[in-house]
Amino acid sequence: MTRVLVGVQPARGHVGPTKPVVAALVDAGHEVTVVTGARYREAFEELGATVGVLPAEADFDETDLNGSIPGRAGLSGLKLARFELTHFVRAMPAQLRVLDEHPADVVLCDPLMMAGLALVRRAARPRLLTLGFLPFLPPVPTAAPGHPASGAIFKALVPWVTGPAQDLAKDLLGDPGMLFTDWPLHSDGVLQMTCPGFEYPRPGAPLHFIGPTTVSAASEHPLPPWWADLDGGRPVVHVTQGTVANDDLGRLVEPAIDALAGEDVLVVATTCGTPLRPGPLPDNVRVADFLPYDELLPRCAAVVSNGGYGGVNHALRYGVPLVVIGASEDKREVAARVTWSGAGIGHARAKAAPRTLRRAVGEALTDPRYRERARELAAEMAACPSMTEVVELITAGT
Repeated sequence: MTRVLVGVQPARGHVGPTKPVVAALVDAGHEVTVVTGARYREAFEELGATVGVLPAEADFDETDLNGSIPGRAGLSGLKLARFELTHFVRAMPAQLRVLDEHPADVVLCDPLMMAGLALVRRAARPRLLTLGFLPFLPPVPTAAPGHPASGAIFKALVPWVTGPAQDLAKDLLGDPGMLFTDWPLHSDGVLQMTCPGFEYPRPGAPLHFIGPTTVSAASEHPLPPWWADLDGGRPVVHVTQGTVANDDLGRLVEPAIDALAGEDVLVVATTCGTPLRPGPLPDNVRVADFLPYDELLPRCAAVVSNGGYGGVNHALRYGVPLVVIGASEDKREVAARVTWSGAGIGHARAKAAPRTLRRAVGEALTDPRYRERARELAAEMAACPSMTEVVELITAGT
């Protein structure tokens, strides 16, 4: 039996892909402790894990980020990114106190849980693996290899965006000897939850591609009464702003509905409980708060997304081409990877006009290159290690 300690930020997009890994470790007879926020305590305890709850200064409510993180309200763009990176580092001592309460043979750590930076610098520590449910190495701005702006973007933006957080890391740890976001490069491996064709080549990076792990079944999200409409013969286009960024559906969901109204497609939108603007829906639109992706995505001809890494990889698991419009958090990076990989059309912007969306969706549906490339990536994901093999990878040598 191996003692596995898991540190994960209390956000749905982080918890969702971590839960199947925790469940598999528990089912294999290993002793698992999860350190996360109070909101997700029960979710991990139901899997059979012990849970250590983060203290208030390191916890937050993803449904009310501005209310639960003082100083965040009113910020946007790079100023928000700068603030959030500093906040991640400021939470490090509190995270570390809880992690250190639980002896472990292996630690699995969220890349945005900066306790990982402190752990990776220790001369004597357990085996440390990174949970790769975000684009590898962002939130630092990057660009695709060979892109003419790759060097310029990095040199111009990184010092300003990361400077305060880097200075704080030095105050807390001494000179860390690396950019604070680069600690996964110095871990014992990254369990990257995608396939090689969706990540930029990183020579020497400790990457283990394990494919997407999130499960979204009808047992979790019941089918709506209009579900049979999906089998009516029209191409199904799913539209989503992810699980968190739904405060303003005018960024993507509502423009996509306007763009595709009257087109020969069935638009299926999820809103995560946020009401759409008043007024009747077009005849070809169906809406739900949540839907089971493992039931929905095999029926889709295209997905329009704001660029959540987990949701995009879930679509690619089923060979579905993508249109991604996103610029917040890691969304810019995901949009770039969609374009670079050839699996769809990515635009690094906060919103798009209906005309832009109509053209992009039309191209994704009619150009066979996108579907063919998405299916190639699906085949790569199918060839990734099974969950049993992932458990063996995690516990190897312990």
